[in-house]
Amino acid sequence: MLSDIKPIALFVFATLGAACSSAPAPQTLAAAPTTPAAVAGVVDPNLVKAGYSVMKRHGEIFYCRNEVITGQRIGTRICLTAAQLQVEKQNVTKARDLLNQPAYRCLGASCNN
Repeated sequence: MLSDIKPIALFVFATLGAACSSAPAPQTLAAAPTTPAAVAGVVDPNLVKAGYSVMKRHGEIFYCRNEVITGQRIGTRICLTAAQLQVEKQNVTKARDLLNQPAYRCLGASCNN
């Protein structure tokens, strides 16, 4: 009976090993217009200095970073185009500005204003 389990276990571990060793597909947040630099295939040196690694897939340049997603312990590789990174940066700036407006400050008795 133990000899019957060995081939099955070997198959399962080989399948898991092959699945884990494949490269992850680039993740995108939203469709963003491509910039002339991205179309020409020029690498943005400012993004490289900021710590992004460069990857080219299907003729398009992606900037990748490792990020630990909240609630997980294993980092995930996030790859976006320069235009998508710019849109993401604008969204963060808008959210920060929205939260800094007086309407979103603490106004209750428990606040130390």
